[in-house]
Amino acid sequence: MNEPPFVRHFWLAFIAANVLNALILKARSRKYILQKPELAAGYQQLFNGFLLWGNVPWVVMGIGILFGGVHNVFSYFRPRDGNPFVLAWFGVIGALCLLGFHWLFARRGAEFLVEHPGLLRGIPQSPAMIRLFYCLMVAGGVVALGFMFFADLPDLIN
Repeated sequence: MNEPPFVRHFWLAFIAANVLNALILKARSRKYILQKPELAAGYQQLFNGFLLWGNVPWVVMGIGILFGGVHNVFSYFRPRDGNPFVLAWFGVIGALCLLGFHWLFARRGAEFLVEHPGLLRGIPQSPAMIRLFYCLMVAGGVVALGFMFFADLPDLIN
């Protein structure tokens, strides 16, 4: 199989991007911590959560590519093929979405984000707006997933 190396290891770029975003969040939070030092522990929780939960899908993708018979990153656009590692990846995404709902709606996560500005652009003032945007984001993901399951997308690099 003659494929460019990036298609087998692109999941590493997602991890790098997530780490970079976490570091940007940490840098943005400094000015808020200077104004209110009592927020430091909350920002550290956001930073740690971003690094942990944000990288879980990409580690699962990497395991699938390296050990699970998944050809490359493009295979994840074809869940209809039934590869168990691709389906596991979508299961992880679904579980993270459910955890996000739980945190935002049941654990005061939306209020926490309002109290700890810097993660979301525009410094949202309303937990209801954060929850609405999250619901819209997940709905868009569900539509995209449905498209991938029902459309016969070409196997770009196999």
